[in-house]
Amino acid sequence: MKIGLLLLATGRRAGGPETYEVELVRGLAQIDTQNEYFIYCTEENAPQVVGIQQENVHYRVLRPRNRWLGLLFGLQLQMKRDGVKLLHCTYAPPPLGSDYVFTMHCVSNLVHPEYYDKTKVARLNVLHRRGMKQAKSILCVSGFVRDQLIGNYGVESARTSVVYNGVGKEFHVTASEENSRYLATKYGINKPYILYVGKLQARKNILRLTAAYELFRRTQKTETMLVMVGRRTETDEGISEAIARSPFSSDILHIGYTPPPGQGQPSDLPILYGSARMFVLPSLFEGFGIPLVEAMACGVPILTSNTTSLPEIAGDAAILADPMSVESIAQGMCQLESSEDLRRELIARGLDRVRLFTWENCARQTLHAYSEATPGL
Repeated sequence: MKIGLLLLATGRRAGGPETYEVELVRGLAQIDTQNEYFIYCTEENAPQVVGIQQENVHYRVLRPRNRWLGLLFGLQLQMKRDGVKLLHCTYAPPPLGSDYVFTMHCVSNLVHPEYYDKTKVARLNVLHRRGMKQAKSILCVSGFVRDQLIGNYGVESARTSVVYNGVGKEFHVTASEENSRYLATKYGINKPYILYVGKLQARKNILRLTAAYELFRRTQKTETMLVMVGRRTETDEGISEAIARSPFSSDILHIGYTPPPGQGQPSDLPILYGSARMFVLPSLFEGFGIPLVEAMACGVPILTSNTTSLPEIAGDAAILADPMSVESIAQGMCQLESSEDLRRELIARGLDRVRLFTWENCARQTLHAYSEATPGL
């Protein structure tokens, strides 16, 4: 069978959606040499980012170069030339109709459009609603997302399945004195630190995280730093000002975007996770939360939110806090700072739980969805 995958995030430093696309293609290539895969990209560097060179994997950078014109005109023409019968839309459906499988990563853009740039979210919401309506099969990255589609958007349960994201093998326990020296030299991280990984945007709750860190510092009388990894977005208003106003601003470090490992650039992410005192993700809304499983794999105790998909993914391997409460987030930080027994327990639980989340499992379940969507082929 000839299968197309439409990669809209790869090559754009797009966080979780980009990681999903890259690792899915790699996982499919590893387990399946029979089907032919045509990878439709909108970015010139996408084939290099994916990095798979295999006889049954073909890359097509869409033309014309304009992103939306390429999707509107180039995609259908190229699919016809390639003889593709089934398209997997990994982030948003194509402008024109075809049989497709659709991955739904999150519904935060539909539920809370105020978290996003107005122009971009209006376009994305139209595409997502059409994707939910027309897709032959919808892969939901968590049970939470699946429940949202069925309960709030009228999607038939028979068209949905839960296919969890995974975590790359590059993420593993790495703590060492050598890594600590490396981080001190490269980034100036010369103290124990709390780590946040993700975009700096409204739904990630960065303002409350910063306020909770201040309360944590006053309560614990510690010099533990707050290190934030991720690129800024259109909805990062007030974050820089909040950091500048903080009495602990000298210990709050934003080191910007760091590429995931294995995407053609050196990556410090596994070292940053593995050397952290704790990992925090007090997000207001997540469809999955890939940094959670990356942190688990690296042997770091976790604090995350008690809402949306995050309790489902974290299980019993994290402290769950109310993301609307600065005090709740700070209290969780204090627990992880002060109790070595709790830290060891959560680390052990995380290393056990992360075995549930592999890209091979994701690829196998996705391949099954392809066969279910095309029973006559």
